[in-house]
Amino acid sequence: MGCTEWVEANQKNKPQSNAIGAGVLTLLATGMYHAGTLYDPGYKNHEWTYNRSDSAILVTLLLFHISAILGSFTGWFLIERYTKKQINFVIISFVVIGCTVSIALSHNLIGIAFARALMGIAHGMAYLVVLIHGGEILIKELRGVIMASINFCIISGVLIGGAMNTVKVEALEPYQWLGIIGLAYMPIAFFLNLIVCYESPVFLMKRNLDSDAIRSMMKLRNESSETWEIRNEMTEFKTMLSEDASTTRSIFRDGNLRPLVLIALGKIASVLSFNYAVNSIKVNVIEEVLDINETNARLSIIIVTSIRMIVGMCAMFLVDVLGRRALQLVSIVSTGVILVAIGIAYIVTDSITPDLGMAIFLACEVGASLGLTFIPDVLCSEAFNTKKKALSIVAVQVLENVLHVAVFAVVFKWDFTVSDRYGGTLLVAGLPPLVIGYMLYRKLPETSKMSLRQARIEFYKREGIVFGGSKNSVEVLYD
Repeated sequence: MGCTEWVEANQKNKPQSNAIGAGVLTLLATGMYHAGTLYDPGYKNHEWTYNRSDSAILVTLLLFHISAILGSFTGWFLIERYTKKQINFVIISFVVIGCTVSIALSHNLIGIAFARALMGIAHGMAYLVVLIHGGEILIKELRGVIMASINFCIISGVLIGGAMNTVKVEALEPYQWLGIIGLAYMPIAFFLNLIVCYESPVFLMKRNLDSDAIRSMMKLRNESSETWEIRNEMTEFKTMLSEDASTTRSIFRDGNLRPLVLIALGKIASVLSFNYAVNSIKVNVIEEVLDINETNARLSIIIVTSIRMIVGMCAMFLVDVLGRRALQLVSIVSTGVILVAIGIAYIVTDSITPDLGMAIFLACEVGASLGLTFIPDVLCSEAFNTKKKALSIVAVQVLENVLHVAVFAVVFKWDFTVSDRYGGTLLVAGLPPLVIGYMLYRKLPETSKMSLRQARIEFYKREGIVFGGSKNSVEVLYD
């Protein structure tokens, strides 16, 4: 597909991206609160931390991830019973309340804890709903780029949160800024959800609402009548649902363990490359070069996250061209090699020139931005049996949040202004991705330009999986 054809296809299929717009805006708002456990923006200077113990501050910051786990399970319970539009209204309500509390009680630890908990619940629910909804409504030619844009929006939220958390402007506290910006997104999310959030045909067909499913598909494909492409897609959905009807709901049976493990490995590599410990090292090295000493002017946070966001934006347009597998492998291996190399250098030598360290870390950010964080989201949307999909994605999300909690809890009190811990930390973060990269090289199939059913079958095959390009699959081969 050439550039002109791609633009035309994107414009014609705009209703599909609009349908998940409310969820994406929600993740943009909640991503700002995620920044609190990815960077150290000088929380000791925030009024809500005054005269509070380190343990109280730690728990308050971790509430986002703990609540995100609760939100994931809540989303799993709701998504089997209610429409996406109804669930999105619940999520938007959580965000509105969380942002309002963040504005009103920005000086109070209990208020910040409550706001972060609500935003965590909204984050867990929205992440699950968007991945499932997007995977079921997007055409195969655009599924990769649109699903990758979800992670791009989260990173954008992290950038805004990291920037605003470091600055106190006049009478407004950092969390008040986050609340105001988050509230600004919600009217747009509300009207997108109200007007253009069309239900997934797969969800409707599960409930034997075939006529409603056809009408929804026509709106999503921007067609005024039932075309033969729509008929073919509907037939494939029916086939997929009939195949899944004979399986159990266990996420560890019927061949589901393989995609679950592969995507979980991708998430582990993602967290190892983008966590509080690794980011703190990068930020401090860059600050040493830029000679930034004030905690309220941490330009380094903006530099690091901007690279991840800008390069990631370019890479997500290649995910349907070069494929998921190639981008993820290049991203994982390059990041792992750089982290291991500089980790060994820090262990072997007394010190590394800050200029050289900064250049290496910026190169690491470029490599990590090529697909390490967003490819697992794309694969989540297309790899699982429809009966097991929600709980499988929840399991992956829970793993991701548990890892963030573990890393943050262990290193929260570490002093990253000295380089004594740099080598060991970077080595621990870099070695597992190399092992994971090899395992994905051997087992991860390529699913670009495949229909939802074809992509799922590729993951469930025991032999003969596709490693490059696309190929029609002929049968389901369960374990």
